[in-house]
Amino acid sequence: MIALVDCNNFYASCERVFNPKIEGKPVIVLSNNDGCVIARSKEAKSLGIKMGCPAFKIKRLIDKHNINVFSTNFALYGDLSKRVMQVLNTEFDKMEIYSIDEAFLDFSDFPYKEKGLFIKEKVNKWTGIPVSVGIAPNKSLAKVAGHIAKKYTKSGVFMLDNTDLIRRALNMFSVDDLWGIGRKNSEKLKSVGVFTALQFRNCNPNWVKKKLTINGVRLQMELYGKICFPLEL
Repeated sequence: MIALVDCNNFYASCERVFNPKIEGKPVIVLSNNDGCVIARSKEAKSLGIKMGCPAFKIKRLIDKHNINVFSTNFALYGDLSKRVMQVLNTEFDKMEIYSIDEAFLDFSDFPYKEKGLFIKEKVNKWTGIPVSVGIAPNKSLAKVAGHIAKKYTKSGVFMLDNTDLIRRALNMFSVDDLWGIGRKNSEKLKSVGVFTALQFRNCNPNWVKKKLTINGVRLQMELYGKICFPLEL
């Protein structure tokens, strides 16, 4: 089993660590020169603020809802990312730092949800950063589980641990959100009636290879539970 630990609204969460007064209030972080929105808290998302939206277009919304606006502070985000990864490293020797706010963990010795809950609580306690944890047989399914954990569970932890549950999850999972698909490939798939991850899994592998190359076939195989993208330690 592999777990994906994903920091929730990472840049906004980092700002809250050093300014607890804005906890529970809408927060956005702007790109260099304060041009566009590159991070949003849950509260800001609920107000309809989109990623990449130019800041000048939402000035009235910012004033109306007293939204907390921050310029990017990459030194802060990098430092807190390092702290999160160090906490994870205290529990796991085998891990892959996938991005500034994500890491894959080897969960082979911990195939149960309780370990995910423990990790979530430990990271939050030691760093102040909230995380979601998705647990599954491989990276691609861990990404699916992590998406479900973040958006649809109260605990923030979700585990795909049997074939029937995987099938049901993929049947509800949009092909847009599949790891590595991207906008152009998503449009290709939708043009032939493939809208869910389960429909993609059921596609002819030869067609997938032709349209999405070998990486598309590997993703398809991972959705069946096979391991095609091993941890890069």
